[in-house]
Amino acid sequence: MQDVRSKDFTSMTTQWKDIGLPMTVDQGPVGYRWTTDQVLDKLPQEHSVKGKVFIVTGGHSGLGEETTRALAAHGATVIVGSRSKSAADEVIAKIHKSHPDAKVQWIMLDLSDLDSVRQFVKEFHATGLPLYSIICNAGVMACPYGKTKQGFETQFGTNHLGHFLLIKLLIDDIVKSGGGRVVCVSSIAHRAGGIRFDDYNFSDGKEYEPWKGYGQSKTANILCAKGFNEHYASKGVECFSLHPGGIRTPLQRHVAESKMLENGWINEKGEVHPGFKTVAQGAATQVLAATSPDLKGKGGAYLEDCHVKEPLTEQAKDEMGEYSRKLFELSEKLVNAA
Repeated sequence: MQDVRSKDFTSMTTQWKDIGLPMTVDQGPVGYRWTTDQVLDKLPQEHSVKGKVFIVTGGHSGLGEETTRALAAHGATVIVGSRSKSAADEVIAKIHKSHPDAKVQWIMLDLSDLDSVRQFVKEFHATGLPLYSIICNAGVMACPYGKTKQGFETQFGTNHLGHFLLIKLLIDDIVKSGGGRVVCVSSIAHRAGGIRFDDYNFSDGKEYEPWKGYGQSKTANILCAKGFNEHYASKGVECFSLHPGGIRTPLQRHVAESKMLENGWINEKGEVHPGFKTVAQGAATQVLAATSPDLKGKGGAYLEDCHVKEPLTEQAKDEMGEYSRKLFELSEKLVNAA
C-alpha cells in the first residue's frame, strides 16, 4: 500500500476527491450537511445534554464557538477553555442574547503551556461541577516553526500534548460522574505526517515543514483518543476522534490566501468552494461524537460526516494498537517531566 504520508499535502488538496469535499452543495454523503442543532434535536430524551457539563477547548471561536452555542442552547453547562477572556466574553454575551438562561463560563487555558493546563484543572475542580465530556477542539494549523513554553514543537505541543495532559488530569472526573465522552478533533490532514517518535521536534526546526507538523499533531489526536479509550472504555468513558470537514474558520490564519486560491479552497473573489461546510455543519461531527448513543461501544473510532470512517494511514489506523500505546507512553513521559 502506498504511504500517503510521503506525499505533499498542500499539492494533494488541489484534487477535491483527495480531501473528501463534494464538488457542489448538493453532493456529499449522508450526514455531510447535518448541523449541530439537527444532531442535538435528534437525541432521545433520555440522552439529552440538558444538565450535562462539557468542557470545550477553543470554545470562543470557529467550530468551538458553534459547539458551545449549540450545547448551551440545548441545556448543557459549557466551560470554555481559551486564552482570550475578551473574546470568550463576547461569545458568551452573544449566546445569552438568544438564550438568556444558557449556562456558559470561561476559564483561562493556554494549551501551549502545560502549567496553564494544570491551573485550568484546578479552577475547574473549584467549580464542583460533575464533568460529562471534554471536547478537544482548540488548535493551530500549519504555523511557522516555534516551540511551546516547555520546549515542544508548537503544533505537537499545543494540539496534542496540551490536550493529552488536560484529558489525563480530568478523565477520572468523568468516571466519577458516571461516564461520558472524550472527543479529539483531528483532520483528514493527518495523512500529511505521522508521529516522529524519535524526532517530534523536527531536529529543532531543521527538518520542519508546516503541513508535516500539522499532520503529526492530527495523527496524534487520533492515537490519543484510541489510547485513552483503551484505558477508560471499561470505566464508562469512550473516546473518539474526527475530521470535521472543509470549513473556513480562523484556524487557517497561517495559510496565505494565495495558497488557498492555488488549492481551490477559495476563488478569485475570495469566496469559499461550494463543497465547504458551514461552521454549524462542520461542528456537527464533534457534537455527535460527544453525545450520540448510537456510538456506544464504538470507542476509539474515527468519524467523518457524522459517521464512523477509517483513517487514511497505517499509523492512524493502528490496527494492533502499537502506535497508540507508544504515543501514550511517550506523552506521559513528556508531560510528567515538564
